[in-house]
Amino acid sequence: MIEDVFRTHLKESKIFSNRDALSPHFVPDTLPNRERQIEELSRTLAPILSGRKPENVFIYGKTGVGKTAVTRYVLRKLEDFAKEHEIPVKGIYINCRIHDSRHRVLMKVADALFPGENFLGLSTTHIYDRILSRVSEKGLRLIVVLDEIDKLKGISETVYALNRANDELERGSISIIGISNNLTFKESLDARTKSTLCQKEMIFPPYNAEELRRILEQRAQIAFKKGAVDPSAIALAAAYAAKQSGDARYALALLLRAGELAEEENAERVTEDHVRKARERVEEDIVLDMIKTLPQQEQIVLLALARLISARKGIRKLGEGETVITSGELFEAYVKTAKELGVSPVSDRWFREYISELDTYGIIRATPAGKGFRGNTRVIRLNIPADKVLKVLEGMDLA
Repeated sequence: MIEDVFRTHLKESKIFSNRDALSPHFVPDTLPNRERQIEELSRTLAPILSGRKPENVFIYGKTGVGKTAVTRYVLRKLEDFAKEHEIPVKGIYINCRIHDSRHRVLMKVADALFPGENFLGLSTTHIYDRILSRVSEKGLRLIVVLDEIDKLKGISETVYALNRANDELERGSISIIGISNNLTFKESLDARTKSTLCQKEMIFPPYNAEELRRILEQRAQIAFKKGAVDPSAIALAAAYAAKQSGDARYALALLLRAGELAEEENAERVTEDHVRKARERVEEDIVLDMIKTLPQQEQIVLLALARLISARKGIRKLGEGETVITSGELFEAYVKTAKELGVSPVSDRWFREYISELDTYGIIRATPAGKGFRGNTRVIRLNIPADKVLKVLEGMDLA
């Protein structure tokens, strides 16, 4: 049986020719509907070719509006042009959700500048000095992209260090491109850092349904075999994504899942029905991604809830086979979990606020318990499987 599962993956797909083209990390040769942003960013970075340091750039916009794709696209074109004209330009992309401290950011930069060299165990100061030495020695014009920059711990120190490095360089330069979903993240920067930035700001608008359809059509030509996807399926995926704040990542994930469902069913082509079925799976994935970005205390509340449900402790059943937890039980579990993590628990009033927010997000459902329960007790349900919530949260550093 296991061999049969493995064997199916050796067969040539009737649906896909290159499913990687539906990944959000795939950067195509052209980016539809972002021509203006590409030109604006290109003009901002162009002075680096003549030896001038370009402005730092901060790019804002909701998830899935092309911020990262445009940045990587422009950097790729810039590096190709610079290489052709023997100009030492280098772009380094860093995801700050993963590399979330000044030390980790500098380690990532050093790894790119000194391939094959090991920087583990070395101090932040030593790594910083090595970076400056290499930039100055090569006359390198370095562009550091900090994606999800608002996830950086000690963001002011990191941005300040990279920016002020230019005062110590005899040759070359270091520029920053910061990418964030949060328009107000700069408020977290200290006054010293803000005063030295000299930055340009760009705001990316959401895509509309027609723009999303063009994006999906372009990717579908690469991802699917000819005739393997109905045009109506592409249009439906675009329409669903337009309702999700114009999120192209959602649209791509929807089309990928629909293709996988068609493949599982041994269908000849991807239809609207596959897109409708895929929508449920993708929306669950989105909620799980949202959990990763929640404030720490709300994550701890969810962790406590998922553990309770998973362990089936303190359970009351309202209806056939339905697992629920009361707000009182959850508060006790939350306090215990917070203390285990070394985090100070919030008051019962703030806890109730967090429950209401999580309910608003659609991650949980909180309803009055009714007869047989004390006071304002609420019954709490998770809207996604507890094991999936645990997998996300227990893999994070919540302390």
